[in-house]
Amino acid sequence: MTPSHQLIFAIFAAVFGLLAGSFLNVCIFRLPRNCMSIVRPRSRCVRCLNLIAWYDNFPVVSYLVLGGRCRHCRERISPRYVLVELLTAAIFAYAAYIQIYRSTGLGTERAVWFAVQSYLAAALIVCTFIDLEFRILPDEITISGIVLGLACGAAFPFLYRGDLPTDPWGILRSDHVRGVVAGLLGGVVGAGMTYLVRVVGTWVYKKEAMGLGDVKFMGFLGAFLGWKGSFMTFLLGCLAGALFGIGHLLVRGRIRGVQVPFGPFLAAGAMTMIFFGPDVYQLLSAYREWFRGG
Repeated sequence: MTPSHQLIFAIFAAVFGLLAGSFLNVCIFRLPRNCMSIVRPRSRCVRCLNLIAWYDNFPVVSYLVLGGRCRHCRERISPRYVLVELLTAAIFAYAAYIQIYRSTGLGTERAVWFAVQSYLAAALIVCTFIDLEFRILPDEITISGIVLGLACGAAFPFLYRGDLPTDPWGILRSDHVRGVVAGLLGGVVGAGMTYLVRVVGTWVYKKEAMGLGDVKFMGFLGAFLGWKGSFMTFLLGCLAGALFGIGHLLVRGRIRGVQVPFGPFLAAGAMTMIFFGPDVYQLLSAYREWFRGG
């Protein structure tokens, strides 16, 4: 791939991310409202109910041209729409950058990595914004994500970064079968670990400590990331939640009564593992060596 082709691919990924972000906004608005389809009807203003014309539906550009307001009733459009579009474009562009400039795999493997990372990022964006507003993680993403994760494990076992289960008895002769097992193991570890925290936390605090949506969410992530990635995602999510709590305490002077969904913190941990997993493991290895040496 020539440098000009690489640049074109990166730009295409960013533009595709903008378009995908526009669709993610539809999912964020409609999935929590079970009576609405993400396909039909066409998007319309929530106040005047006028259909949004095609020329007012260009990502980011239309928002700027309209001054962030509906063309008909001048109702203010949430800046979240632009934020989601720009965030998706940036992540897709970064995923392309990784596969173009940092990956040493084959062309097919790079394409699969880009597709999987982009899909996971899109799913995490939708889940994060829905959880922040409605305190739910949609089954349409988590349940289907578990199935898709197992299918990807069967088709592309290299996604587990060489972390396929060992087979001392020679039962799992095919890497594709081992990929399914790796996905199943990751899903069980992710969901099981979260469910255990839910049970223990509910018993200790006498109220629901973690929703079943979080359990299914971690099952979905584990199916793609494997058991090690799932475990690290949970730890990083807890770390992100703790840092948020400390920051809130320093700024507001209290933390009692603050209710924040855990899904966004798990999503932050998952995004770290999706794009920086090898770096995380390298840091852990360096820390262990330093600790042993000390």
